[in-house]
Amino acid sequence: MSYANRGQALEDMIELTNNQYLRQGRALVQKIETPVKQLSKISRNGTFKACYKKKSTVDYLGIYKGQGIAFDAKQTKVETRFDLKNVKKHQYLYLTSWVANGGIGFLIVHFAIQDEFYYLPFKLLDRYWQAKLKGGRKSIPYDEVAKKKYRIDQGQSGALIDYLSVIEDEVI
Repeated sequence: MSYANRGQALEDMIELTNNQYLRQGRALVQKIETPVKQLSKISRNGTFKACYKKKSTVDYLGIYKGQGIAFDAKQTKVETRFDLKNVKKHQYLYLTSWVANGGIGFLIVHFAIQDEFYYLPFKLLDRYWQAKLKGGRKSIPYDEVAKKKYRIDQGQSGALIDYLSVIEDEVI
């Protein structure tokens, strides 16, 4: 699997989950595509050259029980930690602004080796990000993320990756 497609399976699972949430009337969450600019004509085999127009926000935006949610999906094959380099600076800044304006911001982290999914709240991400800026560690230990209260169950409530059940406590 190429670097560009390494998280595609995770994104596909989240897309199925979001469609299920919509059918259930639980939430409206949509994937936000990164804007691209076409640089060349389309060839006979349907390919063309393109580049990103600008840095994107995060992968998903939506509304749940009247509360705005913004999140990104990340996957890691490192068993012992979640490296902060997986989060781009513009994504962190977007989530910072989102949360400061009353929204719920988070990451869905898939630890691929363990095949476990976790909700990583912005406040935890922010704590480690700020420590990193002050010369601290550049990752979040697995044990900090892999807490029972952050664990996302699979297949519950008819949703493949039922992240809404985990954020329920944050929604007013």
